[in-house]
Amino acid sequence: MKLRLELILLIALFAGLGLFAAYSAEQSGQRTIDARVTSFSSTDNGALALYRWLTRVTGQVDRLAYRPFALTPNDGLLFVLGPSERYQPAQVETVVEWVKAGGVLVVADNVPSPQSAVSPLLAAFDLKLIMSERRITTAAVLHPALGAPPVARVPAYTRTALVATTPLPAFAPLAADGATTILAGQRFGDGYVFALSSVHPFTNEGLRKSESAALVLNLLRWLPPGERIVFDEFHHGFGPSTDLRSLLLSNPLGWAILYSVAIAGLYILAGSRRFARPLPLRSEAARRSSVEFIDSMAGMLRRAKQITYAAEHYRHMLRRRLGQPYGISLVLDDDAFVAELAAIRPIDRTALSRVLAELRRPDLSEAELLNLVAEADRIG
Repeated sequence: MKLRLELILLIALFAGLGLFAAYSAEQSGQRTIDARVTSFSSTDNGALALYRWLTRVTGQVDRLAYRPFALTPNDGLLFVLGPSERYQPAQVETVVEWVKAGGVLVVADNVPSPQSAVSPLLAAFDLKLIMSERRITTAAVLHPALGAPPVARVPAYTRTALVATTPLPAFAPLAADGATTILAGQRFGDGYVFALSSVHPFTNEGLRKSESAALVLNLLRWLPPGERIVFDEFHHGFGPSTDLRSLLLSNPLGWAILYSVAIAGLYILAGSRRFARPLPLRSEAARRSSVEFIDSMAGMLRRAKQITYAAEHYRHMLRRRLGQPYGISLVLDDDAFVAELAAIRPIDRTALSRVLAELRRPDLSEAELLNLVAEADRIG
């Protein structure tokens, strides 16, 4: 069955719209990724350079992405850089227990609490981020822990400060601008926590500065031998997506599929809807003519050889046609009928009596019947 031209054009239009939706969604998704401090991004705000550099330096770097959030004993240092998705209580507990067991946590964000997605994690270590009164470009190093290689100032470019939530803070300020702490560290169980109120030193743009690279090398000194570095990409939206619902709702291609299905469904619905009373088909509206009925009845009587029946029927119809206008009773015999009719109107009584008598003959042929019918039409 050949498709109509308009249907082909509609299908082509839907396919084009689907491809456009997929492309737009992909570009939108890429812009969203580029806005995060993720190791998948190569923009100035991304952290791909840090990921590749640490891979070359240590050889043991991994991403916590596309799998359930979990840390293993082989994970020695965890980078949590400006996450976009909020830490849940179970995930906070996972990180806390891992740090207690000897892990090193480096958490950085420049969004004040409680808007910060990392604020629940910082709260577990009695820390929070607050808005600074002014923009801080660099912070002076206060602690000798950042001395190999030596670092004098840490690039910050932030309006956020780091403070403790307890009266007697356990953390040690490592870098500050006056009284505003930017970088702090604290022992927690057998592990250690580094907290920064700026993500700039870890970004692709920030690593162009030698102070940022020196800061990262100082943090690497806390990495236990033989263990690996992990980047938390789970909280940047790179969680597990194995079910069909997640693939359709969180993937650009899934969005395009849903869009195409919706458009096709609307087209089918609009094409099958009746906006008025349905028109009957021509074959349904056409009626048989009287001539067709007469032909069919004549053919049936002819095939059944019912000449006598046809002659008697025509004789009865002839008497009715002639006598009904004058009120002559049809129950009269032929002679009385002809006499009464002749008394009212001029008529050939002999011819009419003969035609009526001939129509009652049982051995009448088709040709004789047709001749009698023609003669009766001339009489009446």
